[in-house]
Amino acid sequence: MARLARTKRIGPTGHGWLLLPVVLVLLAFFALPLATVVVYSVGRSTFGQVYIPDVTLHNYVLVLTSPTHLAVLTRTLKLGLIVTAVALIVGYPCAYLMARGRPWLRSALLVAVLLPLFVSVVVRAYGWEIVLGLEGPVNKLLVGLRLTDQPVKFLYSELGIVIGLVHVYSAFMVLPLSSVLQKIDPQLEDAARSLGAGPLTVFWRIILPLSVPGIAAGSMLVFTLTAAAYVTPSLLGGAGINVMTTLVVQQIKLLVDYPLGSAIAIVLVVITLLVVGAYNGFLASRAGVYRRAQP
Repeated sequence: MARLARTKRIGPTGHGWLLLPVVLVLLAFFALPLATVVVYSVGRSTFGQVYIPDVTLHNYVLVLTSPTHLAVLTRTLKLGLIVTAVALIVGYPCAYLMARGRPWLRSALLVAVLLPLFVSVVVRAYGWEIVLGLEGPVNKLLVGLRLTDQPVKFLYSELGIVIGLVHVYSAFMVLPLSSVLQKIDPQLEDAARSLGAGPLTVFWRIILPLSVPGIAAGSMLVFTLTAAAYVTPSLLGGAGINVMTTLVVQQIKLLVDYPLGSAIAIVLVVITLLVVGAYNGFLASRAGVYRRAQP
């Protein structure tokens, strides 16, 4: 027994060593690249030289004070909020049917949600270019039904970007929501109905408060992915509509201004985290209000 005790003391204790591979991967592929971007963001760039190690906050001041950069940042955040709201409105009924529908309906909806994920984002963006084009099926249907006199310009506009991003990222709203809705006990709804509650009351007082964790998870995923999207905004928005990601690419690849491009990327990351944190806190407070209001 003493020998076994000495063996245990010599070896590593606890289960913390199991996290070592994950920590190493995060350090190598996340922390180190992020630290490199931070270092680049506080440098200067001059014509003919990509990077000069001269520490300054000039790039951050330029991003946060320039009307052009602020307009692009505002557009990026606005698109993120719109896409998140539309994905929630469209995805909630789908998630509810996946959680409470018949088995064949659940399977069909699951396939419909997951199938687009097997297609490249680039392919889907080019597909939307065909569908939303001036001679595409959507405009032909609108003109054929006499809903509009001339084709609507969906492409190279914020509306086209929203449509494409909702299609790309709606699955990240539906899947967390359906997982949370499946865990809600249906007997709670039956009990509320037996006490005289109508469908809207059951949804507002029981289903919605209990599904807040799924709403928070799906919204954070969709918003962060939308804010970081590049392919869909660049293809469906064209050169006339910039978001923060396309601005980063322009600064680094076209203008070879690594410090300014890095500063734009860091500002986008920080502001996205602040928005997500504020949204998560708001939902948590609302969930507390719902729980206190329940009898």
